[in-house]
Amino acid sequence: MVQETEKKHYFCNMKTLTRLIAALLCFAAFFSCKKIENAYSPVSINGSWVISAENNGNEWEERTADLIYDFDGKGHYTIRRCTGTAPSFQNGQVNAGESSFSRQDDKVYFAKYTDKEYLFESIPGTFTLVSSQSGQMTFDYKGTSNAKGYRFSRVERFNASGPASGGEQTINGTAIKEGNDLVGLITDKKTGKGIPGVTVSDGYDCVTTDENGVYQFKSNSLTRMVFYSTPSEYKIATGSGPSVPLFYKAVSPKGGRVRTDFSIEPLEGGKETSWTFIGIGDPQCATTSNVGRYGSETIPDIRQCVSSKKNVYAMTLGDIVFDSTDMWPSMKSSMSSVSTGSWYIPFFQTIGNHDHDSLKPDTSDDAMDDYLATSTFEDYFGPVNYSFNRGDVHIVSMDDIIATSQKSSSKSNKKTWSYSGGFTNAQVEWLKKDLSLVPDKGEKMIFICCHIPFRNSTANHYQDVLKLMEDFKEAHLMIGHTHYTQNYIYTSSHKAKGGLPIYEHIHGSACGAWWTSNSSSTVSGEPSGYTVYQIEGAHIKDWQFKGTRKESDFQLRVFDGNDIYYKTNYPLNWYTATQHVGSLTFTVKGNATLKNCFVAQVFNDDDTYWSVELRRKSTGAKIGDFKRLANGTCSNIAMSAYYYNKKNKTSDSYRSWTASHYWYFKPASGDPAGEIDWEVVATHRLPGSGNVSHSYSCSTMTKEADFEEEFYF
Repeated sequence: MVQETEKKHYFCNMKTLTRLIAALLCFAAFFSCKKIENAYSPVSINGSWVISAENNGNEWEERTADLIYDFDGKGHYTIRRCTGTAPSFQNGQVNAGESSFSRQDDKVYFAKYTDKEYLFESIPGTFTLVSSQSGQMTFDYKGTSNAKGYRFSRVERFNASGPASGGEQTINGTAIKEGNDLVGLITDKKTGKGIPGVTVSDGYDCVTTDENGVYQFKSNSLTRMVFYSTPSEYKIATGSGPSVPLFYKAVSPKGGRVRTDFSIEPLEGGKETSWTFIGIGDPQCATTSNVGRYGSETIPDIRQCVSSKKNVYAMTLGDIVFDSTDMWPSMKSSMSSVSTGSWYIPFFQTIGNHDHDSLKPDTSDDAMDDYLATSTFEDYFGPVNYSFNRGDVHIVSMDDIIATSQKSSSKSNKKTWSYSGGFTNAQVEWLKKDLSLVPDKGEKMIFICCHIPFRNSTANHYQDVLKLMEDFKEAHLMIGHTHYTQNYIYTSSHKAKGGLPIYEHIHGSACGAWWTSNSSSTVSGEPSGYTVYQIEGAHIKDWQFKGTRKESDFQLRVFDGNDIYYKTNYPLNWYTATQHVGSLTFTVKGNATLKNCFVAQVFNDDDTYWSVELRRKSTGAKIGDFKRLANGTCSNIAMSAYYYNKKNKTSDSYRSWTASHYWYFKPASGDPAGEIDWEVVATHRLPGSGNVSHSYSCSTMTKEADFEEEFYF
C-alpha cells in the first residue's frame, strides 16, 4: 500500500456525472484516445480501486485493502478507510462489507491526464502509466525526490461476510431481494417492534417499510446517504445537540449491500394536532461577528417569542452562511440547543445559493457542480431534498438552486456560485415518489420549503412542483433569498383541494441588510426577523411576522409622503420617480402618487387579505381607506436614504422595489404633517380562518430624526 502520509492526500470523494465511460474492460482502448497537447483533461478511470505498495523491483503482491478509492469517470475521486480490521484483497474482491468503510475525509479531489501522465490534485508529483490491462494499471510515480512504482487494482465487488452477503437474506422476517443494496429496519424505540409505512429514501428513490418495518431498494450511483420521513406519531430524532435533527445516515453502497437501521421514539399522546412552525430567512453569516449576532439576537428572540409553547419546529430557508465554509461549525452550534422550557426546538435546514460550497471544483457540468457543491452542507445537516411529517402536515425541503459556474467573492471562500433557480428532472421524480407515499393527501396540508422564490415562474419545473401541491387540502411555499418579505398568492393559477389558493410566503432576512453594523433593518425597511405560524390540523390558523428585538405588534410604520431626507447630503423623497445618490449611477425609485399623502409601510402585507384605514384616534371613527401601491413601483425611500447617507452604502441592493409594502391616503388638507387626532389601522384577515383577524395601529410618523432608533437596535 501507499505509505500513510501519501495515502491521506490521495483520492477523495466521488461524483458520477453525465455518462460513465465503458467499464475499463480494455484500458488500451481508452489510452488510444487522441493525445491532448499542452493541456490536461479529466481522468476517465471509473469504479473502485486499491493501490498496491511500491514495487521496488520485486514482484507485485496482493496487499491488505484498508483503503478503497472510488473514481467517477470524470476526474473526481473519493477515498474510504476501513473502520475495523483491514480486510483482505484478493482476485478483485474485498472481503468486507461496504459498512466496514467510512469516508477518509470530506474533500473532493480532481485528477487530470495528458497522454500517459496523471496529475492528482492532492499529491505533489506525477504518475506515468507503465502498463494497463483489464482490471489493473501500473504506474511509475515521481514525487519531489524519488521515483516509485505503484499498481491500481480494480475492486470488482465488496464481498460482505455473514448474512449481509449477496443473495437472499432475512431482516425481521422479511426476505431481501437480490440486487437491493440499501436495506434496513425501522423500529419503535418503546416497543422494539418494526414500524410499517415509513417512507425511506436515498434522495433518488422512495419506498415504505413493510409490515415488519423493513425497507429495501436499489441505490442510485450518486447515493451518499439514506434517510426516513419522520411519521407524525413519532418524535424528531436528534443527534449532536437536542435541536439538531438526525433522520439520516451516510452510506456508500458501491458494489455491496448496506444495512442501515433506525429506531424512533413515539410521541406521548400521538400526533400533534396543534403545533408551531417558525420560518427563518437568510441568516447569511460570513464572519464570527455575524454568527455572534445571530446567536445573541435572533436565537434568543425566537426563544422568548415562543417561550410559552411546546411542539415548536423551526426551518431556516437557505443562506445559512455567506460563501464562508469556515462558519459551518459555529452556525450549526448556534442552532444545536434552543429550548423553550423543557422543549428543545428542532432546527431543520434548507440549502441556499451561498450554502453551495464554492471550494469544490467547477467542472463545467451543472449536474456535477451541484452534486459536489452540496456535499459540505450534507455533511453538516443531512440531505438537501427530504421530508418529514408533523400533525396533518407533510413538510418537504428541497434544493432549488442549480449551480452553473463560479465567480469571485469577497467572502472567505473567495468564490461563489452563479446559479439559476429551479429543479432537475431527478428532483421532480424524487418529489413525485415522496408525495405518492403520503396517505390521504386531500386531507393534509403541505409545506414545500426552498430558497429561491417561485412566484409562478415557468422555469426549471416550478410549475410541475406547484401542480403536485394541488393534491393537498392546503398548500404553502416557505421561501427565503430576497431579504425582504413578500406574499405571492396564486389566486388565478393554482388552488389546493380545500379551495384556498397556494400561498407563497417569502421571508425577510434574519441578517437584515447583511448584518450591517448596529443595524437591524432589511433592504425594504422591515426589521430583521422571522415568521411564526400556528398550525391546527391541516390548516394555518394564524401567522405573524416577528421583528427581532421588536414587540410582536410592531407591524407597520407611517411616513409623511412630503418629507425629503438628508437634504444637505444626498436628498431622497417619496414622490420623485427617478432619483440618484451622488455619483452612483443606479436609480432610487419614488412614486408621484405619494405626494401629500400618509404613507404606511405594512411589513408582511398583501393586497388580498390586508386592508388599511385612517381613523380618528379619539373616537375610532373611520376617515378613509388607504390604497396599496403595486409591486415594483417604489423603493423604501426612508430606509434607502438612511443606508446611503448614514451607512455609506454604494450598492443598488439598498434601493429594492420588487415588493412594495406601501399604502397611501391623501387627507383633504394635503398636509399629513398638519393632521391631528389620527391613527393608521392595518387589519389582516387570515385566509380560510372565518372571522380570525388581527389589527395593528400606529399613530406617529417616522421622521429622519427617528431613523437611528427605527433602523438600529
